[in-house]
Amino acid sequence: MKGSYWFKAKSKKVLFEFSIRRNITIIKGDSATGKTTLLRILYEYLRIGRQSGYAVSTNASYYVYIRDEVGRDWKDALYPLKNTVIFIEENNEFVFTKEFASYVKESGNYFVFVTRAPLKMLPYSIHEIYEIITDGKRTDIKESYHELY
Repeated sequence: MKGSYWFKAKSKKVLFEFSIRRNITIIKGDSATGKTTLLRILYEYLRIGRQSGYAVSTNASYYVYIRDEVGRDWKDALYPLKNTVIFIEENNEFVFTKEFASYVKESGNYFVFVTRAPLKMLPYSIHEIYEIITDGKRTDIKESYHELY
């Protein structure tokens, strides 16, 4: 995959709009800022479409990995995916392994990690670390680090 991919994820109460520009992106935020809400909207829309009550628009194929399903591990779920933006939530220990780091580097997919923990095994740009900021009904995903001149 190469290029930029945009997402617009909407519920009755919140709207997330953001772009993914590199193969590894981190979305972080304090508790109750909307990290899980974002993943839930993307996941439910992917699963059952408009019946979910959510709306998602994007120019990319995407997949949401929330946690291991019984009898299926991350390899079964992720290895078949090609040219896909893969969202992974923070409660998955496999993201800290060398095996997973190798997969990320070789798969050709884009990865979005929604987490508070640093991912030391993966090489990612400080320009691709975003933070969810919630102010009442308004939710923004902003770059977390800025250049110093």
